[in-house]
Amino acid sequence: MGGRKTSGTNDSQLRLLRETKLREYRRDYTGAVKAFVRKHAWVPAAQNRLQQAKHERGAEFLKYFTLCAEKAIDVHLLGIENLVDFDGRGYPEVVFCEYHAEQYELIARTLGRTKNGYLARFEDLVLDEASQESQDFYSELPFDIYNLDFTSVCFPKTEPPFSNTLDAIVTLIKKLGEEALFRQGFDIFLTFRAQRSADNNEAIRSLKDNVRVNRREFDWFDKALELNYGPSVGKLVNNRYHEFLLVALPKLLAWYAQDFGFGVECPHRLCYARPDPQHPHFHIISFVLSFDWVGVSTSSERSVRQPSPKQAFTTAAYVKMVRHVIEQKPTNVDTAKFPRRKYAQEVQELLDLVEDW
Repeated sequence: MGGRKTSGTNDSQLRLLRETKLREYRRDYTGAVKAFVRKHAWVPAAQNRLQQAKHERGAEFLKYFTLCAEKAIDVHLLGIENLVDFDGRGYPEVVFCEYHAEQYELIARTLGRTKNGYLARFEDLVLDEASQESQDFYSELPFDIYNLDFTSVCFPKTEPPFSNTLDAIVTLIKKLGEEALFRQGFDIFLTFRAQRSADNNEAIRSLKDNVRVNRREFDWFDKALELNYGPSVGKLVNNRYHEFLLVALPKLLAWYAQDFGFGVECPHRLCYARPDPQHPHFHIISFVLSFDWVGVSTSSERSVRQPSPKQAFTTAAYVKMVRHVIEQKPTNVDTAKFPRRKYAQEVQELLDLVEDW
């Protein structure tokens, strides 16, 4: 199992980041709300993907890439569900990526033997193609599922509007469409912090403009947007920013993906407030994008930063996905009715079981 340090962050910054991640882990990752996301979005999406992989290539288990937390609950849960392979020593078809060295060691310890592990940022792993880590990562493609469970915002103020994170996701999708050997179905599980005060204003302005263009072009989009989210895009951004992102981000990524030859569905969209539903500082958004190769690439020679907007609606799959996103509101886990104590207990029982392996 390989791990390579690429960080230039000083010790005090690493310690602060580690403490922050530990607090987030204890509060969120072992709790009932995150368990709801896993059980009602990630597991059913993974089950569906495995059924397709079995049909297409006779796969017994999923190839799984993850940005997991220190206990790797997502991996263990998929293992218990017989979706990823556990051979008694670890998970031979799992690859993980973690930037912080201490966190990396904890993950490696809890997972045991894996196909690989990268001590690197996901963005560097995808975008720094001259590095050995990136070359190794690309040699392991494709995966059936990429679980990109980010703890940060998608459009940081410190980066250009087309952020490094978005660039990496789009670049990965582009690579999967360009290489003939990579052209198979896959899922991306995406999780972000929706915090308007931390996001790049220019990026948000572009997303708002894109939604407004859709309103002018499509009567059904305009009616569904007003019915489910209100008449003002600006007010939606200001008052329910997390819901705005759960419309704009799946639509944006599917727009790129169809240009690289993929039909996209968005079967699951969820959100929940942090730290307190009554007094939230920000929200967490999580959604699943399911990609299937449709065999047509409309812009293989064009930069991903300069797509033609007229080609965004050239496939029925894209339009179907957009209609689904705009006509169905996301699941607010804070208001969902489910046995929270039971869900939290199930997570603890899973962790206890892993400790006994």
